[in-house]
Amino acid sequence: TGSSGINAEYGCLFSGFGCLYDFLHPFPESKLVLAICSLSYFTITGLLYVWEWFVEKGTFFEGTLNGNTVKLSSYIPRYSGDYTISGEGVVDGTNSEVKYTKCISTWLDDSGKILPEIIEKDTDFLYQSLFKVKGQ
Repeated sequence: TGSSGINAEYGCLFSGFGCLYDFLHPFPESKLVLAICSLSYFTITGLLYVWEWFVEKGTFFEGTLNGNTVKLSSYIPRYSGDYTISGEGVVDGTNSEVKYTKCISTWLDDSGKILPEIIEKDTDFLYQSLFKVKGQ
């Protein structure tokens, strides 16, 4: 989320600086700068990949919705059509967690087009399950 965005910006800055320097000082002169920028870019990109894989673990949203804290992540196993969305939230000081697994093909028609009304229905169900007030 926050630090991964900064890492991506640094990677792009190294890449952009290398391109600009090469434009201003053609290749034989810019060889060392290009090598440093290229290695820096791939190192930062590799660190970003490791960060996303081990720390963020599939998180695609972390923030607040309607004053409630929420973290959403997803996972799809290799060679499987089952898509799992996990949600963690804090509603009025109470922790809640929900997992929802469904086959991806249920959100597509026979021609492979996405069915937004079904996705909306399922995400509403996930949202209601996550923010369900106890006692209702």
